[in-house]
Amino acid sequence: MHSANHAVYVAEIPHIGVVGWIHAHLCLLLQTNLHAEIGGLVVDENYRESGIGRQLLLQMEQWASQQGCESVYLRSNIIRKQAHVFYEKMGYSYIKTSLAFEKHL
Repeated sequence: MHSANHAVYVAEIPHIGVVGWIHAHLCLLLQTNLHAEIGGLVVDENYRESGIGRQLLLQMEQWASQQGCESVYLRSNIIRKQAHVFYEKMGYSYIKTSLAFEKHL
């Protein structure tokens, strides 16, 4: 990503390689203040519950704060119950359920 509005952090273990990553972008809409939206947080299943996801999320929150964001927003698939528990432990609040729509061009 070559944009000041995006950030990517990677967790790498020597002699093993990349075991996790997080991506976020800044978002300013007419109806919201400046916030960061997490586009993805992935940790290799062999390294979950090791603190990697926590560290990636904390690093991204620090970046968002430095950019002047008032909040961080993320979406999580409704079936990812373990992820929901993780986000709640990290201080995130469930705010709504919505449908996602897409149109291929």
